[in-house]
Amino acid sequence: MSVLMSQISAYLDKVLANDPTTVAVAIRAPVREPWPDALNQRGRRFEVRWCESALAIRESLFDLEQGDPAHTGLVVITPLSTHEMADDITARLARRQVFQPEAWDTVRQVFQARQTDARLGRYKWLPQLLIDGEAQGPYDPVANGFLDLETAWREVLKRFLLLDSARPDAVALLQWTHQTAVDASLNLLSATTRSDVMHWLRDSAGAAGNLVLSCVEAGRTWDALPLGLVCSVVFSTDAEGQAVLGQAAIRLERYVNDQHIGLAEGSAWAAAAEQVMRATPPDAMHAVLERADALLKDLRISEFAQLSDLLKSGLDQRMRAFGEALSVHAAMPTAAHLALVENQADRALRHAQTAAQPQRRDGIEMARRLSRWLMCPAASTATVAQVLGWQSDEGAFVDWARFRLLGGDELPELSAAYSKVRTAVIARRNAIAQPFAQALQQWNAQSPATDKRLIPVEKVLDQVLGPLAAQHPVLLLVMDGMSTSIFRELFARIGNLGWTELVPSDMAHPLLGIAALPTVTEVSRASLLCGRLTLGASAQEKTGFARHAALLGPSSASAPPKLFHKADLADETNLSQAVRAAISDTAQRVVGVVYNAVDDHLSGPDQLHQRWALEDLRLLLPLLREAREARRLVLVTADHGHLLEDGTEQLSGAESDRWRPGTTATSPHEVALSGGRVVTLDGTNAVVCLWGESTRYTGRKNGYHGGVSPQELTVPLSVLAPVNINVTGWQPVAPVQPDWWDLPYQASRPVPAAATSAPTRPASRAPSKRPAPAPVEQALLFDAAQTPETPSSAPTPVPAGVGADWIAAVLASPVYASQRQLAARVAVPDDKMRQLLAALFERGGKLSRAALAQRMALPEVRLGGMLSAVRRMLNVDQSPVLMVDESAGMIELNHALLVQQFSVTVQPARAAQGGSR
Repeated sequence: MSVLMSQISAYLDKVLANDPTTVAVAIRAPVREPWPDALNQRGRRFEVRWCESALAIRESLFDLEQGDPAHTGLVVITPLSTHEMADDITARLARRQVFQPEAWDTVRQVFQARQTDARLGRYKWLPQLLIDGEAQGPYDPVANGFLDLETAWREVLKRFLLLDSARPDAVALLQWTHQTAVDASLNLLSATTRSDVMHWLRDSAGAAGNLVLSCVEAGRTWDALPLGLVCSVVFSTDAEGQAVLGQAAIRLERYVNDQHIGLAEGSAWAAAAEQVMRATPPDAMHAVLERADALLKDLRISEFAQLSDLLKSGLDQRMRAFGEALSVHAAMPTAAHLALVENQADRALRHAQTAAQPQRRDGIEMARRLSRWLMCPAASTATVAQVLGWQSDEGAFVDWARFRLLGGDELPELSAAYSKVRTAVIARRNAIAQPFAQALQQWNAQSPATDKRLIPVEKVLDQVLGPLAAQHPVLLLVMDGMSTSIFRELFARIGNLGWTELVPSDMAHPLLGIAALPTVTEVSRASLLCGRLTLGASAQEKTGFARHAALLGPSSASAPPKLFHKADLADETNLSQAVRAAISDTAQRVVGVVYNAVDDHLSGPDQLHQRWALEDLRLLLPLLREAREARRLVLVTADHGHLLEDGTEQLSGAESDRWRPGTTATSPHEVALSGGRVVTLDGTNAVVCLWGESTRYTGRKNGYHGGVSPQELTVPLSVLAPVNINVTGWQPVAPVQPDWWDLPYQASRPVPAAATSAPTRPASRAPSKRPAPAPVEQALLFDAAQTPETPSSAPTPVPAGVGADWIAAVLASPVYASQRQLAARVAVPDDKMRQLLAALFERGGKLSRAALAQRMALPEVRLGGMLSAVRRMLNVDQSPVLMVDESAGMIELNHALLVQQFSVTVQPARAAQGGSR
């Protein structure tokens, strides 16, 4: 047993306390330790010597008697006992003996304990291990001077096995198995010690922990965690009764010393492994996941990896199943096919790997949004204004989703499915674009009158910018070539930056512009900035802008309207001081900025996954910040839109992207327009333009404009105001977002996915641990059971009036009346509360912030205050009736808890869940 320096000092002190004249003390130790050469005790200096023989002890005693007066004493440490000493030696030692340290005395000393737990005595090896452990650092003094069993084991496991708990559970053991020194640490223990350690661990590890320890004992320590992931497949409840998985469970036993693994044990092992993996950084997961996939292959069940929410191969299988459902739906959009798409999308998004792959996650979400849109009725093409309004309010979101699918996915099967979805979308869009082009031809030829929402670009200064400047300083932000889809993506969360989107008080939707023809910069931008149909470049635009009567009216003579182009915006790479000064000067009523990032992108490479975010566009956030701090309104617009390249075909006969001079359309893809709002350099004011999305004249580029598709003609026209600025005749607008854009709610009974799930395999003759499944269970391999009462079809909307009784019962309950009194001034009116509860109930209890704001006809910026008041009224005693997930932007209603809290007995017909209305 090791002898510690603290023990030597304690023995010496005890001897000196009884006999201060003592000069030599002997202490027995089995092996030499790195003790110091001397120690000071009670004001005296004692030399410390290791003496392996009686001769060495005699020499040390002689040196003491003849040696340095500074050494007034000697401590001899020797492996010899008293009976092995000659009398002439013992006669010169304190108490005529070699002191023998008692193991538990030493343990009590290092823990500063007066007593020890009697149960510690059963472990003969324990005191030496505890004494040896002090070499890693002193122990904390035990509470109340009592060393208990748990404390002793905790220190042993921590210092010798790197386990930080006296009673580790399965999760702790799985984490432990992935430390590099586990097996080496165990191998340093004696056979008896190791046996006792494993027995101790099994006592507290539970069923799953015992399987982990069986892996360790079988020499498969590192496999314990990946095997737990394998158990999530083998024992998945979504494939209950599969014979091949029952056979795999038998083969799995060889990894745990042939120990039987039942459903409960295997499920617990899987749950513990998942908990460990979800707490592990993604970069540390790869080796474990690859090993788990290899183990699935060894067990001959690789095709069932999709049953796991963690395995890499499982995600690929789920993505392929999603792609198959998408392809079927794109070819024939039906309610049943859409339900399969929704189900497979949920399964793919539920997989942990998608969190680390935002591009793929985005593709799934956008593809299923488009799948919902394919079920919507066709847009009305009766008038030009109707089509452009549809493009602004809905078509922009179709394009946003569709263009996110460009570039496909890592899996060729899913890439092909995305291509089929885009093809179906293009076909529907062309069905809108062709009659629109014909209506536009007539509309343009008849000196077009517009409705109050639709503003030709040449009238924006007169009808919008000038009147706004009369009330507040204004910044006109012209984003050259920006389509309505890019506008919606860029400004989707502008409220987070302190802005509110405004609309005229008599409108429910934002204004929109219509580009001049052809839809090119030199025509449409010049017309916009000069306030009249014209052609020109930046010089003409600056002059026309500065001299326009509608802008000069609210401006002072010393600060006429000022326009900045691309070359004026930056000092080196920062927003120029001239621009900052103009925007911050409130005497400068009108400032215009032309921003070219979007138009420049069209001529760039198409090998990028383009995502549009304000923070990714240089100078744009500084521009908006300067405007907000100056309390300046911002009118965001463009000169024209564009189409992105998506499998277009090149036609001959023109030098521009999508238009040519002329009066006759010679191709079914063309439409001829003249007069009206057409402006050409040669003065003929006649052009031939492409109307569809599948053709172009010039070489392949990232995007095109010049034609007459709704995307090219529709111009965003959005008025943004800093929060808390009121503009006469204008009001905040609820979020513009179609119903199908909001993610759907999970159905209470998922749709079976047999058609797109991993193939089932016929049962072999090997015995199975599970009963043979009934045929219906085979059909429901990866989804919850579905009864005949829940057919595989798209959810149906709630009929009008359903649920009104229970909402009325809530509002009439005494508990609600009490909560309403507590809310006092901030109490939500009954009609608004009814509207909110009905909106959430109809969508299965869950809506995004934007969708709820839209249904409440509220600006999203005002929704937060309302939700705070609603929670105060509904969350009785802080119960989670209404929950707001700020990070995900979702609002959730717990209907069951709501009716319980307010003692409502009315049982409404449940709204169908799982899809959009």
